[in-house]
Amino acid sequence: QSGINKMIGFCTYALISLLLIQNVRSQESPSPPYLAPWFLLEDGDSAICAAEAPTRNPSATKIILPEEEPTGICIKFPSPFKWMHEKMIRGPCANTCCEGIPPAVQDKFIGVKYPKWYVPGTKDIFQAPLYFRGNLYDGDEKEACVINDDGSTVLVKGKITNYNPNTKCSLMKEDELQKEEPC
Repeated sequence: QSGINKMIGFCTYALISLLLIQNVRSQESPSPPYLAPWFLLEDGDSAICAAEAPTRNPSATKIILPEEEPTGICIKFPSPFKWMHEKMIRGPCANTCCEGIPPAVQDKFIGVKYPKWYVPGTKDIFQAPLYFRGNLYDGDEKEACVINDDGSTVLVKGKITNYNPNTKCSLMKEDELQKEEPC
């Protein structure tokens, strides 16, 4: 009977170990945030958004609005999983691309400090996220000159993410930035 008790003890130990390993793994690699598919549409409602979606090529990216376009979008939220029309608030802009802020969460953007920066070789200074416009694709490398509080600059390299083929706006991913020599 001691052999059976040892076997039960070993199986219990193995099961607990597997559960702990699974719990640690789930904490180490959280699932990425949900990015809802969306497209530009100045005016509309849920029915118009659903009807337009097949021809508009919705893109599941961060909402970055072209500066010259209206702020109306159609967006497909995960719950309830249906198309809705929303008028965004235009936030800070860089390179003719602007932060798209949903009215329901606009309070979260109050007091957000964005970096001052410019594209090397240009004179336009932005105080906004590192937005770029053009035919750039996720993974493409870009550079920006970030202006520190003391007025010094540093060349920052990063990779493009959230490229939206409908707006041609994208973001230089900040958690992959590599600081280089001064600009």
